[in-house]
Amino acid sequence: MEQHVDFKSYKLGAGDAIFISEGQVQRFSKSISSAEGIGIVFDNSYFDKSKFFSGRHNFQKLFNYHSDQPVISSQDIHNENLIEIAKYLRNEQSNTDDIVKSEIMYSLLKILLLKAERIKQLQSDVGVSNKWLEVFALFKSLLEKEYHKSRSSRYYSSKLFISYKLLNDIVKKHVRKTAKTFIDDFVIIKIKRQLVSTSLSIKEIAYKTGFEEPANMVKYFKKNTNTTPFQFRKQYRI
Repeated sequence: MEQHVDFKSYKLGAGDAIFISEGQVQRFSKSISSAEGIGIVFDNSYFDKSKFFSGRHNFQKLFNYHSDQPVISSQDIHNENLIEIAKYLRNEQSNTDDIVKSEIMYSLLKILLLKAERIKQLQSDVGVSNKWLEVFALFKSLLEKEYHKSRSSRYYSSKLFISYKLLNDIVKKHVRKTAKTFIDDFVIIKIKRQLVSTSLSIKEIAYKTGFEEPANMVKYFKKNTNTTPFQFRKQYRI
């Protein structure tokens, strides 16, 4: 089976799992009609670190779609017993006894996600310091909030109180691209999502994504994708 996430195609075999981040757009292939599986949907309240995490635990890799592909293989799923945990979670959800039901489901989801995060971290390159991981996470968070204000890598390095060179080195280490390229790719994905998942006009999307003139957004989009926003929307809209 194939699943399309943010305009990329991923093949899913028996026992595989795929993790989709907030805001990503997805589309299944027609073969989904004959597939069986478990889907777990939850909102950002589960990521309240004051409740969900303790110590150094966080999701640096599991939902980091910028640098890590979202599929976890069936072998890794089996080694961490993720399917069994997902089944426990599904059974608890259908349990008619409400006594501590939400607490049990919360705990099971936490275990499943942390085990999945462990798989992704073990798969990742070694040698990245925790400090750099923290800075990269802060950079992504800041970019999410302010990409409509600036597409300058120097703007973000100043906001993070680090040099432009250090930010560039950190981004290169994590995603093998410059900070500027990372920012451009980030903004392009935001525009693409708006084009295929909303009925907003090109003009409205341009203003929403931080362009003072729609023509500038069209030029920026074409430079980075070799197509126009109109052509892209026509190609991917169902």
